[in-house]
Amino acid sequence: MPADPPLFTRPFVVICLATFFFYLSFYLILPVMPLYVAGMGGTPTQLGLIIGLFAFMAMVLRPPAGWIIDTRGYRLVLLAGMAIFMLASLGYTIARSVDGVLALRLFHGMGMGLFPTAATVVVAEMAPPARRGEAMGWFGIANSAGLVIGPAAGMALAARMGFPVLFLVAGGVAALGLASIAMLPRVGIPPEKRGRAIRWRDLFSRAAVLPSVLLLFLYIPYGGMVAFIPIIGTGRGLENPGTFYAVFALAVLLVRAKAGHLSDRRGRVFVILPGMLVASLAFAVLGLTSGSRGVLLGAAIYGVAFGSAQPALMALTADRVPPEERGKAMGTFYTAWELGIMTGAVGSGLLVQVADFPLMLLASSAIPLAGALLSLKARSPSGPRPTT
Repeated sequence: MPADPPLFTRPFVVICLATFFFYLSFYLILPVMPLYVAGMGGTPTQLGLIIGLFAFMAMVLRPPAGWIIDTRGYRLVLLAGMAIFMLASLGYTIARSVDGVLALRLFHGMGMGLFPTAATVVVAEMAPPARRGEAMGWFGIANSAGLVIGPAAGMALAARMGFPVLFLVAGGVAALGLASIAMLPRVGIPPEKRGRAIRWRDLFSRAAVLPSVLLLFLYIPYGGMVAFIPIIGTGRGLENPGTFYAVFALAVLLVRAKAGHLSDRRGRVFVILPGMLVASLAFAVLGLTSGSRGVLLGAAIYGVAFGSAQPALMALTADRVPPEERGKAMGTFYTAWELGIMTGAVGSGLLVQVADFPLMLLASSAIPLAGALLSLKARSPSGPRPTT
C-alpha cells in the first residue's frame, strides 16, 4: 500500500496557526458581548442583534470574498480579515453605548466574512485530495482550540481586569495572526483570471448549494445558542458561561479529525447524517433539563455533533467543484453559515419575548432533523474530486 501523501507541510501548519489566532481573538469576546450589552441596558432584541448584525455583515461579504480569492488570490483577503478583527477589538474600548457596539459589530463582521473564506480555500488547495476531510478536521481543530481557551479566559479577564483590557488582549491576539499570515508563501494567479470583471455567476456556486443548505440547518440553532447561552448558563447556576464553550470545544476536538478521516474513507453522508441527529438531541437536552449540569451535557453532545458534521460538509463542498471555483464555492458555503447564525440569533431574540428559553431551545432541536433528512441527497457521485 502506498504511503499517504504528506498533510502537515509548513504552509498548512502556518494557516492553521493563523486560524487559531483569528478565532481566539473572536472567542475571547464572544461570550462577553451579551453580558456587556445587557449591562448597558440592552433589550433581548438588541442582544440578538449583537450576534445577528455581525453575521449579516459577514454573510454579505462572503460571495465577493470568494470572487476576489479566485481572481486575485487569497493573501489580501486573509490580511484584510485579520486586520479588521484587530481594529474592531480595539474599537470596543471606546464604545460607550449599545448603538456604538452595534456599529462596531457590523465592522467586526466584515473580518469574519473575509478571513475564514480565504483560509478554507488555502486548506482545500494544500490538502491531498485523499486526505481532504482529515485536513478540514485539523483546520477545524485550530478553530476549536481558540474556542477551548477563549470564552473562559475572556470571561475571567473581563471579571478581574475589566472589559477594556479584554478588548486590548483580543486585538493583540489578532496582531499575532497578521504576523502568521506574513509567513505564508505567495501564490500567483493565472493572467487570464486577473483582470476579469465580476459577474453574478461569479458570486454563487450551484454545486455548493446542497452542502450550504445542510450547513444552514446546523447553524440556525447555533445562532440562538451563541446569543443566549451566556444568560441561560448564568441563570442556571453556571458561574463562568465560558465553561459551556470550553466543554463544547473539547468535544469538538475529540471527534473532529477522526470524523474528517472517516468521511474520507466511508463517505460524507456517513458522518453528516448522524451529526445532524446528535445536534437535534443536544438542543432537546438543553431544553428539557435545568441546572448547570444539563447545560454542560448539552454542550458536550452538541460538540460531538458539530465536530462531526462541519468538516464533512466543508470537504463535501470542496469535492463538488474544480479548484478554480473553490473561492466561489466557499463563499456560497459560508454565506449559509452566516445566514444560519443571523437567522437563529435574531429569531431567538424575537421568540424569547413571547416564550421562555426552554421552548426556544426545543424549537431549535427540530431544525437539524430537517438537515438529517436532506443529507441523504448529499452524495458525491465519485467521492473527493482529484486536483491536477
